[in-house]
Order: sequence, then C-alpha cells, then structure tokens
Amino acid sequence: MLNPAEGPTTVAILGENPVVGNALESLLRSTDFAARFFPEYLPNSAEPFEGARVALILPALSSKRNEALIAGIRSHPATVDLPVIELITAPNGGLHEHIRLLWPCGLEELKRSIEAALPHGSGSQL
Repeated sequence: MLNPAEGPTTVAILGENPVVGNALESLLRSTDFAARFFPEYLPNSAEPFEGARVALILPALSSKRNEALIAGIRSHPATVDLPVIELITAPNGGLHEHIRLLWPCGLEELKRSIEAALPHGSGSQL
C-alpha cells in the first residue's frame, strides 16, 4: 500500500494500442495508483511523463520498438532512473535492466510488479 501523505504513485503507460492503454489506465486508477496513458514518447519534453514514478510499456508488434523506447527513457535526464516494467507476450531469455512481466496477467500481479519496481522508501511498503 502507498503512503497517503505522498499521494498515489503515478504510472506512465506507454504503447501503441489505445484500447489496452486506456483499459490499464482505468484498472490502475481503481487501485492505489494514478495512471496516464501516453500513446507516444515525447523525448523533447522536459518532463516526458509528467512526474510518473514507474513506466509500464505495453507489448508491441516489434521488440525493436520497445527496445528503442526503453533506450529513449534511459537516455533522457528526467527519466534515466525511472523504473520500467515491460509487458511481454512470450517469455524469452536474456538479461534486462528492467522488469519483464508476461502479459496478460492479473491486476494483483501487475500491482505487485509496480510496487517491486519502486525504490524502497518512496511510498511503497513491500
């Protein structure tokens, strides 16, 4: 659960599919999270995700698209340390510097992954 004094954790949802993005936004808002769907990444913005504390990346038709998106997040000064959770449709090996979660998954599993991605002491009680 989140510390009410700090307010809800904002989750930036990024992806090409507005149906899935808006559905996840609604589901997360029904829990302890604030959420906002971003259909595109705006790297030229000073604060691309408006204060989000976690980025949730939707599955893409091309893994190259998500790799480029994650690289963009990691290269922007405002988001370089932003925890990233990538939703994937098929498990694959390899090491990653972010959390990968098999999609579809249940809301509780998604919430646990978001809470696990947050740095300790930043409003999450793990």
